[in-house]
Amino acid sequence: MIPQNLEERHPPWPLLLEPKSGEAFRLLVERIKDYAIFLLDPDGHISSWNQGLQCIKGYTAAEIIGQHLSVFYTPEDVAAGLPKRLLEIAETEGHIENEGWRVRKDGSRFWANVVITALKDDAGTLRGFVKVTRDLTIRKEMQDALSELSGRLLGLQEEERRRVMHELHDTTSPLLASLTGKLYQAREYARGDPHLAELMNEALAMAEATATMVRTVASMLHPPLIEQSGLLPTLRWYIDGFTNRTGIAVNSTLPSTMDRLPLDHEIVLFRIVQEHLRAAQGAGTTTVTLNLNKGDPIELLVEAKDGDWPGNTNDVRNSHTPTGAVIAGMRERVRQLGGILIVESMRPNLTLRVRMPSALSLDGRIIK
Repeated sequence: MIPQNLEERHPPWPLLLEPKSGEAFRLLVERIKDYAIFLLDPDGHISSWNQGLQCIKGYTAAEIIGQHLSVFYTPEDVAAGLPKRLLEIAETEGHIENEGWRVRKDGSRFWANVVITALKDDAGTLRGFVKVTRDLTIRKEMQDALSELSGRLLGLQEEERRRVMHELHDTTSPLLASLTGKLYQAREYARGDPHLAELMNEALAMAEATATMVRTVASMLHPPLIEQSGLLPTLRWYIDGFTNRTGIAVNSTLPSTMDRLPLDHEIVLFRIVQEHLRAAQGAGTTTVTLNLNKGDPIELLVEAKDGDWPGNTNDVRNSHTPTGAVIAGMRERVRQLGGILIVESMRPNLTLRVRMPSALSLDGRIIK
């Protein structure tokens, strides 16, 4: 319970309810333990307390009332002006939701979901803010563990693609080449028999088509060109082949030259283009726009126009749907490398925008 002298100096919920129900509401809020719910004055100083604040952040009412909300933020966020910026946004927009690391009284950190709502009177004058904080550390730890596992699986998937590509290239392709050579020899012996010669020609055509398909599949699994020459030549090669195979026009704007990126970055950007074009083909798209801007960050935009996309915008965010699963896989690949993938529109167009650091790893070390 708030000490009497503090309660008199800082009425905890002054404007929220009528007098008859205000006391019951105050008691209710004070006893909530799963949420830190408190009031701030217009300058961001704390003017109320509840048990959730003490359970989550460790402060009693006497210790925290009157202090500025920046006491809950990390030194890095305070130096960057985050507490002030959040209050400014809440005042302008009415409220702001934010997640990030916060600091307890003992100095330990926890992952918090924070909602700040501006309180204004009928004249529009700012009277303060309501701040609600949830401790989501356990969820954050689970998400980080899942992301780490997902990252390992994505790495293993890429290694398996590389292994199968080499198997097809080093074993299957030579066998097919040898088979084609034998068929050419056999066709020479069949020249005196028109029917047999026709069969040999058909067999040769099938063998050559199979060899071409195997080479194409191997290249799609893991294009050797990306390791040899980099992202730009690989994208040009893939776009040309995709257009020839499908008839779908890809209007691309690519830089004329570009420094090599870390191989993981190049593979991820290539996979995003590959997966998006494959999805566009399935949706019956006739035109795709692809723009790649070099710099730091690298920016990639892929837009498939007028497709018959399955589902709706919510399906893109649901990893249990086919479209959502593809998007989730792309997003996780980008996130693992410190970037972000944004789904900008859906139906009849699907636009993906990717921003990815070109040279920095997640902890800031140069990796190229």
